[in-house]
Amino acid sequence: MKVITLQKTFFLVLFLAAGVFVFNACQHKPDEQLKPDNQVDPPIDTIACDSSNVTYPGTVLPILETYCLSCHSGPTPSGALDFTDYNDLAFVAESGQLLGALKHQEGFVAMPQGMPKLSQCEIDLVEIWVNDTTFITPPDTTECDTSMITFPGKVLPILQNNCIGCHGPPAFEGGLNFTDYADIAFVAQSGQLLGAIKHEAGYEPMPQNAPALTACEILTIETWINDTTFTTIDTTECDSSNVTFPGTVYPILQENCITCHSQPVPAAGLDFTDYEDLAFVAQSGQLLGAIKHLAGYTPMPENAPPLTDCEIGLIQKWVNDTTFNTGNNGIPCDPDTVYFQNDVLPLLQSSCGIAGCHDAATAEDGVVLTSYLSVMQTAGVQPFNPFDSEIYEVITENDPDDRMPPPPASALTNDQINLIYTWISQGALNNHCEQMDCDSTNVSFSQEVFPIIQNSCLGCHSGANPNGGISLTNYQQIKNQASISPGSSGSLLGAITWATGNSNMPQNGNKLSDCDIGIIRNWIEEGMPNN
Repeated sequence: MKVITLQKTFFLVLFLAAGVFVFNACQHKPDEQLKPDNQVDPPIDTIACDSSNVTYPGTVLPILETYCLSCHSGPTPSGALDFTDYNDLAFVAESGQLLGALKHQEGFVAMPQGMPKLSQCEIDLVEIWVNDTTFITPPDTTECDTSMITFPGKVLPILQNNCIGCHGPPAFEGGLNFTDYADIAFVAQSGQLLGAIKHEAGYEPMPQNAPALTACEILTIETWINDTTFTTIDTTECDSSNVTFPGTVYPILQENCITCHSQPVPAAGLDFTDYEDLAFVAQSGQLLGAIKHLAGYTPMPENAPPLTDCEIGLIQKWVNDTTFNTGNNGIPCDPDTVYFQNDVLPLLQSSCGIAGCHDAATAEDGVVLTSYLSVMQTAGVQPFNPFDSEIYEVITENDPDDRMPPPPASALTNDQINLIYTWISQGALNNHCEQMDCDSTNVSFSQEVFPIIQNSCLGCHSGANPNGGISLTNYQQIKNQASISPGSSGSLLGAITWATGNSNMPQNGNKLSDCDIGIIRNWIEEGMPNN
């Protein structure tokens, strides 16, 4: 009996000692905060919470990258929402789903899943961005305007917002690829599209796991189907009497271009299923230059036979006859944002992406600086980290043997270096904008004309051997070329307006914006003052 009692006492003491050890091991000081395994460090200073300059690349994108992109990206993004696609993000922001999820409001799935709720500061910053941003939306569903329905202008945006998440790469649910116009035409012509979006008997209701389309959106699609003849072009007899984008041009692009120029990784950052991207290259001359295999353009389609004369002629007729939406329908320029297509690409093309250096033909050291894709693939750009980016390192190099552009070319100015620094710091996006308020009156040479020349022309037209023997490094040289009438050799205005008889400038680059051309034209008309 004594032995048993002693054993019981021993085990009781051992149990109590173990409990004290566990208790002490779990204790922590009251002023210490234990960090859960699933908690991450915020990407911004949530204590100071500076809301004075909220931008998408500088403020919102880092928050999304930290908390959301691990699920909402890649080949199978959660909820079919890919937050690396700005259209998907704009959709959930504008519809209220983003804030509802982040705020954990009733009726919304709390986000981020499996992680702590965002701080109040981070939620407030996202809300400021949502409230201050004008998102491009599909057709107005309160007053349903069916007077001018086109596929790219009205139908495609509806499909992009509601259908392409499932019926696009990589899943192609039902074997249907809605980035392929032939697939859309097939289901439209067969009645399957209307049956599905109207939720008619015998059809699977679409979109799946999402609200039904509005009555206006359904009517828009139905009107387009009823008014469209779904036929492909006949290139044996080249009929150019009724050239339209959906009926004529899009089938050509779909057959020859969209395999490369579509999501998830569109070549050169150009997605031809996005009408904005297509309009951009059409209006700038890049589309015709590429399919015609003109000098200075990369021949397209790559690794495939060229388009027929008929196909090129039909696209050219469409380009010439189309007024592309710009200006007030475009993206307004933010003075605090650096835009790749407006600011960075012209600078790189004129200073570095030239023959003998980093154009596509020369590709010195494997670096090509003629498009967004080639810059991102070959120039060592690290988004948000300029000091870790090879391109920034070489343009700030003090050793002439390592500096770019190399001597005898001039080094980039501090302002030009700061442009590239800011662009990388803001995420190195393939962005562009439209100058909404363009004042081309009372033009200043030093403040307006010379900066345009400096960023778009000086890289080629400076140094000991300027292209074409034309130097544009100072007021007198620029005035000399500006004094020549368009159409005559050496005319500055003729070159930038791409007049007949002049070489198109900037060489291998996009045409200057209407605003920049207007500034130079008015400066010339005002007598070319040195002001």
